[in-house]
Amino acid sequence: MTFSCASARVLDLLGIDWPIVQAPMAGTSTPEMAAAVSNAGGLGSIGVGAMTGKAAGEAIAAFRARSRRSLNVNVFCHRPAEPDATREAAWRERLRPAFEAVSAAPPACLREIYQSFVVDEDSFTTIFGARPEVVSFHFGLPPSPRLRALREAGIVLLATATSLAEAEASVAAGVQIIVAQGFEAGGHRGVFDPDAPDDELGTVALTRLLVRRLDVPDDAASRASIRAETPS
Repeated sequence: MTFSCASARVLDLLGIDWPIVQAPMAGTSTPEMAAAVSNAGGLGSIGVGAMTGKAAGEAIAAFRARSRRSLNVNVFCHRPAEPDATREAAWRERLRPAFEAVSAAPPACLREIYQSFVVDEDSFTTIFGARPEVVSFHFGLPPSPRLRALREAGIVLLATATSLAEAEASVAAGVQIIVAQGFEAGGHRGVFDPDAPDDELGTVALTRLLVRRLDVPDDAASRASIRAETPS
């Protein structure tokens, strides 16, 4: 992930030397990887969207044991799942033969494998207390009180946007840097509402649109090309 414009203002805001941000890949990014990136002058990131608050705290502490430079902690702000007993029962019955084939029984109920930061009190308390230099949001934004508390604590806020509307909502909420994520990112794009209309803008088109319409630093990221991008 590299910046579309490497202004001194953006580098100073993030506390980094180079316009490079390590992608905060939940389940893949590690404190060791983040520390290596940060110590080299980029922005190391830890994806804690699939972690409990306790695990997130341990990951941040592990980073701090290896680096005192800027850290980005990325959280998932997706809409929490709504229980649907009828649908859940239908899924359990649909999958019953697969469970029985391995001498197992379907679960008595279905639940989310991890909580959204929108409602996860433990994760918010842990991250707010740890005071990472940067917190980034994916799949949406947290409630206004949480976002405001992070901002007032001196934490720089980033948010993924896949459209102008999402970017404008993020800026209005107080986010300082927008991560433009194009349609090339595929099924894992950070759309705020998966049921809303989607213009399916590519990274280049989206970035140009945001640069024209938004008065904030802009960071272009396409999941499809993250691994291919290297410092020049």
